[in-house]
Amino acid sequence: MLRPDHEIFRRPFPVAFRTEDTPTPKNFKDWKSTVGDTVPTFRVFDAFDETKDEWGLVTDDAGFEEAPDAERILGGINHKGPDYAAIARHGSFVMFGFHARPERLTDEGRRLYLNSLAYAVAHKGAIVETLRLRPNGASLLDTLTIFAPRLPANQRAASVARRFVGEEIPATVLENVDAARAWFAARAPFLHPADDGSNWDTRLQLTVDAECRQLGAANGSPAFLDEIATRLEADPEDPLAHTLLARYVRGVAPADFADWLARNRAQTYFTETGGWTWRVKGARATSPVLRATATGTPAAVNDPVKVSVEATDSTLTVTLEIRQGWHAYSPKAKDGQPVRIAILAGSAFEAAGDADWGADENGTLADFAEIRLPIRRIARGDALRVAVSYVACDEKTCRPRATVTLER
Repeated sequence: MLRPDHEIFRRPFPVAFRTEDTPTPKNFKDWKSTVGDTVPTFRVFDAFDETKDEWGLVTDDAGFEEAPDAERILGGINHKGPDYAAIARHGSFVMFGFHARPERLTDEGRRLYLNSLAYAVAHKGAIVETLRLRPNGASLLDTLTIFAPRLPANQRAASVARRFVGEEIPATVLENVDAARAWFAARAPFLHPADDGSNWDTRLQLTVDAECRQLGAANGSPAFLDEIATRLEADPEDPLAHTLLARYVRGVAPADFADWLARNRAQTYFTETGGWTWRVKGARATSPVLRATATGTPAAVNDPVKVSVEATDSTLTVTLEIRQGWHAYSPKAKDGQPVRIAILAGSAFEAAGDADWGADENGTLADFAEIRLPIRRIARGDALRVAVSYVACDEKTCRPRATVTLER
């Protein structure tokens, strides 16, 4: 991938292209069979020695440019695919992925590096509108057509099952790439994550959205929005429209949807990696990770417990990283003071059931403990404030209860 017309090659220092035809790496061919026998390249640093040098950094191309705040600029020879980017921008962040000491940079490489710095400065303050939160359809297609075919026949179904659930995969799909592409194309307009992403074992799985298929419009097409608007105009209580609106256009009430669409139609975009949702350009992304605040009870010096919290629209996941030799307690413990999780006032969510404390049998939490609390939305927006309190104990003693407050 090379975009010689991009301004990063023109200013403030013009980059003189002296391209050469480089034999296409085998992994490029494996990834994308349509790539030719050579790829045009120019040297960013003097030479590459596989015994001494590291491959540079690249970013996955899948879904990267579906959002308005990201762009791929230049690829590079790498161990992955031909469309991975070595120079890319996301919001105000510019990645320069080439690995080389400054003295080994060519004159063009130095100019390109300085231009990359200038390009980052030019975008200072640009917001990040989307984050990579969920798997996308392209990743399922890659599994079907690139990765699974390279596995022994008896392992292919399991490989695909990590990416798709809901129906049995026909043997022909696992045996023939053309059949796999046709199978995927028939389902691609209606794909959606199988769950909310809070379960590590299933967070990569996609499935066919039966309600979206019933609507008859691809979830990422403008026709999808128009069809929902038409149904709501005919029946403001239409259950299918309500279900799909809540799933794909979050935070917009059915009664407000027609006005929202008329006001934002030209600025809307659909993002799979950003959460399989329609968004309006110019809105800052919301991270699932909550940040610690200065409120709460300060933890003791060298505290043996580290607390982190992430949230989807339906699950709050609290992770306790507990130092070796220490432990905390769940409500299952007969003795000991359990961890407490509270959603604080001002949040747009509330608890929707009992927490899942994992597989601990005796109520003792050690090493990495993951606690999942079901939540539901009670107000617009994404405000969420959580207090997590715990008592950390070793074999001899317990520390006083500490409380960590986190929010977004």
